Amino acid sequence: MGIDFPEILIILVLALILFGPEKLPEYAAKLGRFIAHMRQASSEVTKPLQQAINQASVPPMTPPTPTQFLGSHFCTQCGHTLEPDFMFCPRCGHRLDKAEKEGNSSAELAS
Repeated sequence: MGIDFPEILIILVLALILFGPEKLPEYAAKLGRFIAHMRQASSEVTKPLQQAINQASVPPMTPPTPTQFLGSHFCTQCGHTLEPDFMFCPRCGHRLDKAEKEGNSSAELAS
């Protein structure tokens, strides 16, 4: 969707008619210096922003371990996270045996 060749040609002919052949090279040089100055100013603005973005890069996220996700103690029937001293699950009422409470370790969750 930029400017096509016929449009550029029309602009050049109009510039030649308006400014004349004596002043046209002078104005073209001024336009070139202006564009170069604007590009330099643009890069001076974007360069510090890019450096700040690169320095503030976020470390890659690691998925939570089952212990972090469920807690170290959970109900084997409904999966509800429990406090270590609970004897019954407050959600489903399942009674937690001593062996079952000790079996809810992070080593068992990983397998």
